[in-house]
Amino acid sequence: MARRRSRRRRKDPGLLDEALQRDWSFSAAIAAGCLVIGFVVLPLLTLSNPHLALLTTVVRPLATLLAAGFGLIALAKLVRARRAAPSSRLEPAIAAEDPLDAGVHEPFLIASSEPLPADPGHDRPGEWSLDVLHRIEWKRFEDLCCAYYREKGVAAETTALGPDGGVDIRLFQDAAQPSKATALVQCKAHNKPIGVKPIRELRGVMAHENAEKAFFMAPVGFTDEARAFAAANRITLLDGKLFLAMIERLPESSRARLLALATAGDWTTPTCPSCGDRMIAREGKRGRFWGCRGYRCNGTLPMRGEVPMAG
Repeated sequence: MARRRSRRRRKDPGLLDEALQRDWSFSAAIAAGCLVIGFVVLPLLTLSNPHLALLTTVVRPLATLLAAGFGLIALAKLVRARRAAPSSRLEPAIAAEDPLDAGVHEPFLIASSEPLPADPGHDRPGEWSLDVLHRIEWKRFEDLCCAYYREKGVAAETTALGPDGGVDIRLFQDAAQPSKATALVQCKAHNKPIGVKPIRELRGVMAHENAEKAFFMAPVGFTDEARAFAAANRITLLDGKLFLAMIERLPESSRARLLALATAGDWTTPTCPSCGDRMIAREGKRGRFWGCRGYRCNGTLPMRGEVPMAG
C-alpha cells in the first residue's frame, strides 16, 4: 500500500512541473510572490512578533533562491516565445519528436514540376470509412473536425494559419459568456500514435485559458502514456474509430455535408503550413517529402505513408 501511495504522489504534478508546462507569466508570478513573502511580508510580521526574526533569516535566502530559479524559467520561456512568434506554423500532423522531421528541411535534389493531381471523381469515396479519415490531409482534417462540432450545434472557430499556440479549434457553449471558449480542440493527422508531449502542451493551454475541458483528435490513436495523462487532466482523446462512430451517428444529411467537405477537390495532398498553398512531391537525400510550390516559400513536410504518391 505504501508503494502505491508513493507512486500516486509522484504522478501528481508539482509546482515546478506546472511552471515548465505553462507560459512565462506563471513562473514570473511565482518569483514575484517569493520576493514579496521574503522581503515584505515577513519583515512586517517581525515588527509585531520579534520571535519571528530567526524565521526571517532562514526563509529570506530560500525565497531569494526560489525567486531566482522561477525567474530564470520565466525569462527562458519569454525569450523562446518571442523567437517563435514570427516563425511559420509547423504542420500539426507531425510531432516535433517524429524521426522523419530530421530530414525534411534539407534542400531538395529533384522536384516535381507539377503538384499532384486532384483525385479523380471515381476515387472520391461515397461513404465514410476509417480509410477516408486516414487519407485526409492535415488542414482538411482540422476543417472537418470544426465542421463536425458545428453540425452538432456547437459554436466552433478554427485558429488562423500560423502559430496556433497548441490549439486548433475553440468551442463556445456558455450563453452567459459567449466569447469565452469552454473547450479546446487539438487535431493531428499523424502516421503514428500521438505521444504524451502534445497532450501535456494542450493541458498547459487549458490552464492558461481557464478552459473546462479539451479534446484531442487523431485518426491513428494515442500511446498508453498519453491516454493515462489525458484521463487525469480532463482531456478526451478521439481516435479514428471513435470519431468515425461519432460521424456515423449524425443524421444522413449531416454525414453527407461532412463527406463533401472532406473530399472536395484535392483532399489528400497537404496544404503548406507556411502559406496555405498546395504542396508538391520532392526528392531529397533521405527520401521523398512534401515541398511548397510557392517560389518564395520554403515550407516542407514529411511524407505520410497513408497518402498515395504520384507516379
